[in-house]
Amino acid sequence: MKMLRHEGERAGNKSFLGLMGSCLEIAETFAPDAEAALLKSEYLAEELKHAIMFHRLAVGLDQDFALRDVPYAHYAFHLPKESWADDAFFHFLIDLNGAFHAHDWRESSYLPLRKISRTVERDEFGHSEMGYYFLRQICATANGHALAQALLPKWYSAALDMFGRSDSPNTPKFIQWGLKSVGNAEIRQAYKSYIDSKIAALGLELPQAHQNRRFL
Repeated sequence: MKMLRHEGERAGNKSFLGLMGSCLEIAETFAPDAEAALLKSEYLAEELKHAIMFHRLAVGLDQDFALRDVPYAHYAFHLPKESWADDAFFHFLIDLNGAFHAHDWRESSYLPLRKISRTVERDEFGHSEMGYYFLRQICATANGHALAQALLPKWYSAALDMFGRSDSPNTPKFIQWGLKSVGNAEIRQAYKSYIDSKIAALGLELPQAHQNRRFL
């Protein structure tokens, strides 16, 4: 239940539905062309599919919780998105966090979570690649490249913080129970290695790993 509260993607969670509504508004406001808007609509459809899957998982644990509004606690979901580049970074980095966690769920001792893990992992990697595709387009121009470089530290630190504290007291319990297989520091390092190479390929300068971090 503690892990599920952090997930947030549930059909009965009004905060999740609000996040999806804001994603649609951003696409309507900033999408550079019809193709980008279409990709965003497909993203919303897949996220709503996840919401149904996690809703059913929640019903199997606590029916009251399944319909409870649980606002997103992590600050990454509340960072301002004032440009198409902001939105692209959100998808590239924050959706990718979900993919890394879902990969770890493949061996989860909780069978309902294990059953949905591959679908969630595949979709979230796709959502991250959508954001990266938008970033490549943005960085193709001098102004876009400069904007992406200016915004990168904000999203980079939030993305690394998404994995929580390296010394979290809950992680050893989750590993002992088979809900997770790796600690926060280990999965964050694998994630960082992955995104660092892709960010460098955009011609962007990487921020310092501890810059503006809240959870080390």
